[in-house]
This record gives sequence, C-alpha cells and structure tokens, in this order.
Amino acid sequence: MRQALPFLTAILTGLSLVQAQEVTTSPASTDYEELPELKASEILRENILNGPYHKVREEVTPSSGANHFSIDSHFGLFEAEGNEMLVRRIGEINAIAKLKEVSRTDQYKQALVKAAKSPVAAAKQIVIDPVGTISNAPKGIMKFMNRAGETIKGVGKKRDSDNYQGSRVQQMIGFNDTKRKVAISLGVDPYTSNSVLERELEGIAWASFAGNATFSLGTLPIGGGAGIALTVTGTQGKLEDVLRERSPAELKTINRKALLAMGATGQETDRFLGNDAFSPTAQTAFVLNLKSLDGVQNRGAFIRLAGETSTTEADAIFYVQTAALMNKLHNGEMPLSKIALIGDFPICIGKDATVIVALQWDYAAWTPLAKRFVDSVQASQNAPNSSYLVALSGVVSPRLRQELESRHFRVEDRLAPGPLK
Repeated sequence: MRQALPFLTAILTGLSLVQAQEVTTSPASTDYEELPELKASEILRENILNGPYHKVREEVTPSSGANHFSIDSHFGLFEAEGNEMLVRRIGEINAIAKLKEVSRTDQYKQALVKAAKSPVAAAKQIVIDPVGTISNAPKGIMKFMNRAGETIKGVGKKRDSDNYQGSRVQQMIGFNDTKRKVAISLGVDPYTSNSVLERELEGIAWASFAGNATFSLGTLPIGGGAGIALTVTGTQGKLEDVLRERSPAELKTINRKALLAMGATGQETDRFLGNDAFSPTAQTAFVLNLKSLDGVQNRGAFIRLAGETSTTEADAIFYVQTAALMNKLHNGEMPLSKIALIGDFPICIGKDATVIVALQWDYAAWTPLAKRFVDSVQASQNAPNSSYLVALSGVVSPRLRQELESRHFRVEDRLAPGPLK
C-alpha cells in the first residue's frame, strides 16, 4: 500500500511495537514499488473527467492515502484529496452552475426585493453586523425575536455561532432550515467545505426564505448530485431524509444515542461528536454505516479511533468510506463477527474467522509500509492456517496483488470505484 494518511502513518509506525511471533511467508524480493503518477484520462470516467463546467487536470498524484486531483472550472480551481472528494467537488461545481443560473432570473431578483422588505431582513443584518445593528434594531424585530423564543442579548458576542449550526439568529429565523433543504434538493452536502458553493447556497436560500420564492432547480448535469452519498451502502435515502429534516444539534443528539448503544463510552462519544473534522453529514454517515453492522462486536474501538485520530476532512472521509466497506461486506458476501485492533489499527474478523482488512484506499502499491502492515496482520493471528482478505475501495497494483497472494491473502479491489472507469 502507498504512503498512508498522516494519522495512518503514525498508527502503522506504532505496529513495530506490537509483540508477535515470527511468521513464515513465501519468498519474495525485497525491492519495492515507487508510486506512479497517474493520468486522469486513463483512470476516470468521461463524465467525471470533463463536464460542461469543469475539466480534471491530467496529472494525478497518489499520496497520503488518496489520489490528488486538480479541477479547472468556470468558478475557479478546486482541489480534491481522494476519489470520493473528486465526485463531491464535481457535483458541487454543477450545483454552483445551477444556482448561478437561478440567480440571474427575474424571479430571483423580485424575491430579493421582497426579502429586503421582510420583517426578517433586520435579522439578516444582525447576522452580518450584530453589534452595529442591535443598537438600532426596530421594535418590530425585537417582538419577532421574542415570539420565536429568543432574546437579543448576547447575539453579537464572539461565540454566538459554531462551524455548522450557524448563529442563534440564523437558527431562530429558520434560514438554515431553508438553506439545508436547497442543498439537499441539489444533491450536495448542506455542510460543505466549498466556500464558493456555500456563498451561492446562502443567496438562493435567503431569496427562498425571506422572499417567499420557490425555485425550480431542475435536474443537475451528468456527474452532479452525488455529493452527500458518501457511499452509505443501503442507507443513502435515510441519510438524505435525516439531513433534510434535522438540525445539526438534533443530529448530534440522535448520533450520541446511537454511538452509546454501539458500545462507545461517554468520553469516546463526546470526543467523536466534538471533532470538527466530521461535518454533521460525515458524522451521520459514519454512524449509519456502523449501525448497519448489526451484531458486530467492538464497534466502540473504531469509534474511538475515528474521534482520536481525525484532523481533516480527508480523514473523516476515510473513516466514513471504510465503515461503508465494512457495511457492504457485512450485509453482502462476508458477514462480520467483530472489529479487532492491531496496535491502534482496526481489522475485521469474519463470522468464518477470516481476517479482513477493509479500507478506503484509492491506489495501493507494494511499499515498505505495506510489507510492515501485512507482516503485522499475519503475526497477530495465533492460528497458523488463518485466511485473509484485503478489500479496498480503489485499485491494487499488479505487484501488490502478487505479493499479497503469495502470502495467502485473497484480494478484492474496486469495491467502491466512485469516479474510476
């Protein structure tokens, strides 16, 4: 396997501390592969490679656990760390195009005029300039806020909002609810890290909410509408429904109950739910996938790792996608019995005692890291005749496949190919 994500590098380095017996492997050469530079035109489906509003640059670098892509678009340059993020970014680019199209209509312009005269227009101004607006807030807006069960006190203070929930004023006037539903209707993550999409969503949501307008967003171009799927096998419809209807605070309450029920401790649950690497969407997708592992023991260990080691959006996607692969195996051809740990690295044990390494991995090659990990997996098992399965979302190089099979591993790749041909 290639160089891991930063947190995986630390985990795999720690495998050298695992005390295990020597294992016998088939003779193999000690030279390793260099990671290749991939070509987008050779690995990507045409509708992913090119679209009406984007083109993926030819050079693709497999590094740090993910293929790295650059996307030229009508709206600027976007980077994508991994196959899954590439699909999301292209869906977002198409959504931006649709939102900009709507913003040029007469209906949108009329809705903005109407919104400016709405009682909640003052509330929007409070969101933009809380200190300057509060002192001049008209009595009407004060009454409006009181009717909603809120108070103006403290609205302008520094800690009035968090990353996903929005300010108290935004929550109170229902703006975030409208914005969330607009995003879901486009098939994109309502809690996206894409600042260009975020800005366009806010414009349309404001015209819809305060201007009382209903826009026909229509059908996105080919390649769009996949941003919130996150490969939640068998649960995508449920994910979309819960994201549409529940606020971030409500999602956190629901997810907390589910995590505790799956064996996570209160401290582990709080650490995971408080980790900003996981958006409410990624957090909920991760929980739904783990819930689908019905009867699988030791899920709390995987929850602990996700909460402790994730520091970026790419880390969160790794955990969501890996949980999705476990879900796919468990509810398909390879029912799981439990999640086990080698040091601080999760593997699965099948009901037939097969040792399973299921990972979100875009391109895997035979490297020193791969050999160290494979040796540690085999050394961790007391049974000399254990069977092994490596199940990856992306592609295994021919050399890595040869090395794994010589060590009696069964190899399955492209289990979640995403944008790949």
